[in-house]
Amino acid sequence: YQNALRVYTEADFPAEWAGTQNNLGNSYLDLSTGDKQENLRRAIECYQNALRVYTQTDFSYEWAMVQHNLGTAYSKLPTREVEEDLRKAIQYYENALLIRTKVDFPYEWAMTQHNLGTAYADLPTGNRGENLSKAIQHYQNALQVYTETDFPEKWAGTQNSLGNAYLDLPTGNRQENLRRAIECYQNALRVYTQTDFPYEWARTQKSLGNAYIQLTIGDRGENLRKAIQHYQNALRVY
Repeated sequence: YQNALRVYTEADFPAEWAGTQNNLGNSYLDLSTGDKQENLRRAIECYQNALRVYTQTDFSYEWAMVQHNLGTAYSKLPTREVEEDLRKAIQYYENALLIRTKVDFPYEWAMTQHNLGTAYADLPTGNRGENLSKAIQHYQNALQVYTETDFPEKWAGTQNSLGNAYLDLPTGNRQENLRRAIECYQNALRVYTQTDFPYEWARTQKSLGNAYIQLTIGDRGENLRKAIQHYQNALRVY
């Protein structure tokens, strides 16, 4: 990509330059070696470069794509300014949804809805109940497109995220929230099998244990036995 930019200059080939900047940003975003924070800062710089050409007016689809990518980069930044970075991520995701509507771009809409849910769930400040309620709404939005039939892995991942939000939700009926979390986790396990997704299967088993151990309605002993079984399941992979 850096080689390509020696020819694809902003002046001579603006669209190709912007596309390459976005791709370069994606590479830095996914780079697993080196300084993670520095990689993400480089990704953000590349995305911001791309937006000099990809304007909402002239390249609406590409503009929304880069807005989404910026949201992802800010949501992953390992800095001390977690709240500030997540607030920026939320704003970029909301920008993306100006173009990524359910009608015109359903898959992209669902992707941004899911990421918005995660950003709200991760917010360390503000009203925790309100943040998690927003997260739940965004996850439920994503599930309108991420169906078990059409996008099974995305569906399972969103079910798991929705379960986590209900598990942590401090408002409303606590036991009902736990029952909903359990239902979401059990849904996820229809796709996350031990054979095909061992890590995700074990993670969901552990989350089910966490939910059952807090469940006080019904037979307390039975709930704890279920928690123990789910933890023991997780230990088959962990």
